[in-house]
Amino acid sequence: MPQGTDGRRRFADMVRIEAMNGGFIRADEERRLLQDGMARYNLSLEEARGVLLSTVNDQGFSLQRTTEAEIRDLILVQSARNRGRRLSRGEFDQAVDMYRAKTKGRVTQEEARLRVKAIMEENDIRPKRAGWVIRSRRWFNSIKAS
Repeated sequence: MPQGTDGRRRFADMVRIEAMNGGFIRADEERRLLQDGMARYNLSLEEARGVLLSTVNDQGFSLQRTTEAEIRDLILVQSARNRGRRLSRGEFDQAVDMYRAKTKGRVTQEEARLRVKAIMEENDIRPKRAGWVIRSRRWFNSIKAS
């Protein structure tokens, strides 16, 4: 079993290898990396998380968890400006574009729309009605999990 700084260095290399697919680490990949850091490299959870976060920051990678927290903050600010904690279609599209940019394009447009919708529902933010004549929330309701 690797010990001490050698184990930390090898775990950091493992994180870099995992992020080579575009610089974005999904939540399940992050969990697996932390488990491997604890099992293979004999690191505590705090040490493994510290090495993971420092490697992500040093290399300019992004984590799904932090990306979703940033998008949640954006949506909360946007909806706070509107009456009744609502988000317009334009603001929603802006949040989707930001999500895709933060994930470095590793997430499809449809997956980003699903994640932003889920974040809205978790935070009890409702969509604004859109349309010229008949205003509805169909644009939001049409986003379905596949």
